[in-house]
Amino acid sequence: MAPSQAQDSSSGASSSDVGPLADPQRIVDTLHEPLLVLGTDLTVRQVNPAFYRVFSATPDDTIGASLYALGGGHFDVPILREAVGRLLEQGEPFEEIELDRTFDGLGRRVLHINGRRLRGDADEPDRLLLALNDVTEQRQMEEMLRRRTEKLERSNEELEQFAYAASHDLQEPLRMVSSYLQLLERRYKEDLDETAQEFIAYAVDGAERMKALINGLLQYSRVGRKEGEFAEVDLDAVLSDVLDDVAREIDALDGTVTREALPTTYGSRDQLRRVFQNLIENALTYRGDAPPRVHVSGRAEPDGTAHVIVRDEGPGIPPEGQDKIFQIFKQLDPHGAGQEGSGMGLALSRKIAERHDGALWVESEPGEGSAFHLTLHLTPNASHDNIV
Repeated sequence: MAPSQAQDSSSGASSSDVGPLADPQRIVDTLHEPLLVLGTDLTVRQVNPAFYRVFSATPDDTIGASLYALGGGHFDVPILREAVGRLLEQGEPFEEIELDRTFDGLGRRVLHINGRRLRGDADEPDRLLLALNDVTEQRQMEEMLRRRTEKLERSNEELEQFAYAASHDLQEPLRMVSSYLQLLERRYKEDLDETAQEFIAYAVDGAERMKALINGLLQYSRVGRKEGEFAEVDLDAVLSDVLDDVAREIDALDGTVTREALPTTYGSRDQLRRVFQNLIENALTYRGDAPPRVHVSGRAEPDGTAHVIVRDEGPGIPPEGQDKIFQIFKQLDPHGAGQEGSGMGLALSRKIAERHDGALWVESEPGEGSAFHLTLHLTPNASHDNIV
């Protein structure tokens, strides 16, 4: 049947006709996605202009043709046959049946096909309506994103392996340098003048700082490796362990750490312990002139996350330094007090938080102390894959 014949038959319907088949060609023509109207014998009865435009088809090779013969059999695929069969027999609609084919003159196209049955009446038989949504560009973008993600993951894995190997292999020669410098100092101390002893002390101090940097880099690289199964983690117990470890330092500084009840979260206990230890030690190190005062609080949020805050009364952090402190090997001593670390603790902590699909950030004003915010998941999250 030619399109003009289909239009004539539909325009012959009186204005009092109601229901889904009243003036169907006009309805079909107004839609922008390609549409096919089939008879129950699966021959094409009506087509909208979008179908002709997208598939470069003509009425002669479309109207009256079998669905499975269109375009040389491009629609003749088992999954569509099954869906159309259920639509015919049971009236069961279907959505997003995917058709991935190479069309003449169009190349590869990915289509999502939705199907509905339109009930007729005494004058009009039932029809099947198939809507075709071209998702080719979306799939191409998804494929490109997938390839880029895989490439980035490979690159990250290679960098992590390199960092692990480099930091691991550097430890032994550095240990030898440090050991022989100390041996030189002990054995020939009486023969060395004050300047030479000072030079050796500088060298030993440099070796020790390099050792701290290498150990930090080794820990940082391990976070990206498959280290530690995820499970429930009692943050109260983790904090207690950390406070036991730093108890002598707190006493020596006449410091105080107060706490509130913390929720149970989900993650790697060892890695989360590192985060708490880094945050507490950071507060003890960058304390200003007064004894350190630290308060740890936490709560379960309605969105299924745990929110932990480690607040101190130290010198605070200027705005320009609040991102810098989370960068690898970066340090910030806002008051020039000579307080130094490896520059790895906060960078490591943020990486651990991100590996847990969480976040770590700071809110601070100079002279007003700092509040480090940590968010984690309360329950397993699909993106974890149970392993960091």
